[in-house]
Formats: sequence, structure tokens, C-alpha cells
Amino acid sequence: MLNRATEQKTDTVEKLRGGEGVITRQHLIPAEESCGKFKMCAILTLEPGCSIGEHAHQPDAEYCYMMEGEMTIMDGGKEYTVHPGDAWFCGGGAAHYTKNNSDKKAVFMAIVVE
Repeated sequence: MLNRATEQKTDTVEKLRGGEGVITRQHLIPAEESCGKFKMCAILTLEPGCSIGEHAHQPDAEYCYMMEGEMTIMDGGKEYTVHPGDAWFCGGGAAHYTKNNSDKKAVFMAIVVE
């Protein structure tokens, strides 16, 4: 299944998972076209001050890859600053959140798998 850049849907979500601000999602592969494998496969953009609230992944899991800017994430109960090229995973009932505390936009790819 090919989903050309010109055909990818983009949406915005306000206060995602109880976070702050508006998150933009560019859907790379629509969930309904993933043969039941993905809940989401998207590039997410967080403007300065925006966040995704703390939430757990069970039974699904989320893989993330930082593409641009920097963000603070909580993973395993600890906060980390992530930069382009960093990757992280959350599953098995663990909780995480993301915050853009910088003065530039933060862009990362997120894949939530069943």
C-alpha cells in the first residue's frame, strides 16, 4: 500500500491525552489500511509549550523516533530530553508523556501497534 505525501491526511488534536495545546498529526499509513497492525502511524508536531499527557500502553505499544527539535519525555518514571535520531518505546502497561519545553517546534514519528 503506497500512501503518497500528497494523499496523506493531516489533523489536529487539542489537549491530546490531557496535554496542553494543539498537536498536528500527519498520518503516514491510515490505521484502517494497516491490516489490523497499527492504531496509528503518524508524524506528530508539537509547537513550543505543547504536550501529550501521561498515558499507558496496554495491550498496545508505541514506538517513537525524534526527527526535529527537542522534547522532554517521561519513560520508566524518569524524564529525558530527546534529540533528532533518538528513539524510544512504551508498552507492557508502562506510562509516558511528551512535552515541548523548547522555543522551536518538535517533530517525531509515532507508531502505535496492536
